[in-house]
Amino acid sequence: MTTVKTGSCACGEFNYEVTGDPMGLAVCHCTACKKRTGSAFGMGCFFPKENLKIQGEYKEYTRIADSERSVTHRFCTNCGTTIMWTAQAMPNGIAVAGGSFDDPNWITPPLHAWGSKALPWFQFPEGVNVFAENPNKKVVLKQQ
Repeated sequence: MTTVKTGSCACGEFNYEVTGDPMGLAVCHCTACKKRTGSAFGMGCFFPKENLKIQGEYKEYTRIADSERSVTHRFCTNCGTTIMWTAQAMPNGIAVAGGSFDDPNWITPPLHAWGSKALPWFQFPEGVNVFAENPNKKVVLKQQ
């Protein structure tokens, strides 16, 4: 049986449905994710693009992330909530903001990226890998 997950922006005008399991889950402490969320970090659930169905209008904004690669954010034209983004580093995938799911309780990210930029008060949970920067660079700050 295929798993279906739903979610939306704060006002509900931009919503989505995603099928299947994610290709990856991560918490990111880079500057771009902090700016995107207005918080201490971002949480992304990465799915194949073809597994996502979108309803509603959105705008896009592209910026260069800490990785020096482009990231294109999709956000609601009404309330401004960023729901998803595509990254140059993962051309076949799309990231969905973990907090936008109607039920985010299934999410347990196994890794933290850009841990070198985590705010000093943040405590990494037990049992996760923490990478200094991008996990592809394999520089580990803390290993499970």
